[in-house]
Amino acid sequence: MPYLFTCPHCQTKTLVEDRYSGLTGECVTCGEPIQLPDFAKQPASLAGKLNERKQLGSLVAAGVVLVLLLCMLYAVVRHGGQTVAQLQTNRARTASVRNLEKIAAALNAYAADHGTYPPPYTKNRSGQPSQSWRVLILPYLGEDDLYELLNLGVDWDNPMNTNVAYTNIPAMYAHPDNGSRQRFSESAYYLVTGPGTLFPPTGPLSPGNLVDDPAKTILVVEASPSMTMGLWTEPIDVDVTMIQGIGGTISDIGGLLDDGVAVATVDERGHFVADTMPLSTLRALFSPRGGEPLADDTLD
Repeated sequence: MPYLFTCPHCQTKTLVEDRYSGLTGECVTCGEPIQLPDFAKQPASLAGKLNERKQLGSLVAAGVVLVLLLCMLYAVVRHGGQTVAQLQTNRARTASVRNLEKIAAALNAYAADHGTYPPPYTKNRSGQPSQSWRVLILPYLGEDDLYELLNLGVDWDNPMNTNVAYTNIPAMYAHPDNGSRQRFSESAYYLVTGPGTLFPPTGPLSPGNLVDDPAKTILVVEASPSMTMGLWTEPIDVDVTMIQGIGGTISDIGGLLDDGVAVATVDERGHFVADTMPLSTLRALFSPRGGEPLADDTLD
């Protein structure tokens, strides 16, 4: 019959078969040398047997609890960790989509007042980019005080403006994912400009110029393009002729969320687009007048 042996070094209790009685070896738990007693010579009084059985029952119960705890720990580490990570990812996606919806609404409000969407940038007297559209729509985002702090009479990179921009970024322009590649003062959201877009070289269009479905025409996107100063006021956007996909290079859209990109369409709805979307479909979504046939669930 098995006997209960307690290691004198680590106090681990182990059931040992009587055939190992009197042998020496190493503890299976701590590795220290042990000498097993001669179980056959030990007294077997009724009290001793009862005590032994009690210890054995306690040991079995403790073993069952330990196994259950280990299983729970394994489940938390393996699956719970994944669940927490997925929750964080979903939360960042949702928050980024909400930012884009607010920006899209501001762009549409600007268009309602001015007849067209804002230009990607204004120009100074030398014909060079002066102020970004992100500055122009600040009043439509409820950022009137910040708009007043910026001097539109000088360029975006004038110290009068950079000092303000470095310490004041509208919440809607900042990416919600703290682990993203976005810098503190850098915008996460951009227009897609160029031939065949809402913002062609000839000037911005208006919502009324659309031929395609507003629900299938992208207005503003999440991106992380190469920037010189990393300021949200910098007049820089994404050139449609440079886009090769989602999140692949600094010229693409995306790159801030895993597996895809957040966008908003002309109808002010936000979407998450998987990075597996074909480039041809993506380009069709940037076109407001292309007439490309797109399935109703393209952005679902």
